[in-house]
Amino acid sequence: MATRRKSRKSARNGDGTVQAQLLEIVSQIWLAGLGAVSKAQKGAPKLLHELVTEGARVHADTREAAEKALQGVMGDVQSTLNEKMSQVRGKATDAFENLEKVFQTRVHRALNQLGVPSADEVESLSKRVHALNVNIEKLAQARSSASRPRGTRKTAHARVAAS
Repeated sequence: MATRRKSRKSARNGDGTVQAQLLEIVSQIWLAGLGAVSKAQKGAPKLLHELVTEGARVHADTREAAEKALQGVMGDVQSTLNEKMSQVRGKATDAFENLEKVFQTRVHRALNQLGVPSADEVESLSKRVHALNVNIEKLAQARSSASRPRGTRKTAHARVAAS
């Protein structure tokens, strides 16, 4: 009873917050339950047993329904979370690719400003150097096959000197 009077006093004093109202309702439910148990014990023990059995059944049903609802909500939350994670991963991948392109562009521009040749230019120069080496080898072979033995040269010089 003291709890009841206290709640009424706080409600009268203007403390009409939601918490105070909720506390008042819970208190009334508790007191009603105690009153029902007391009457059932005095009046008919069989009635008390039936009420307890019914309460246990209702409790089990509501608990099962609550678990199913919670599982459904958790499934929905998980699927939504997976969707959002996929979207975030996609955006992060796109951002990383864009960042990589910007970085490559800036590095390429800086290397050009420093006069460093590009990969294509280096490849082209390598091909030209290879072609030049082939030509030098051909010229060296042609020169060696065109040159005469030393003895023949002296004779030719001697003939020129003799004339």
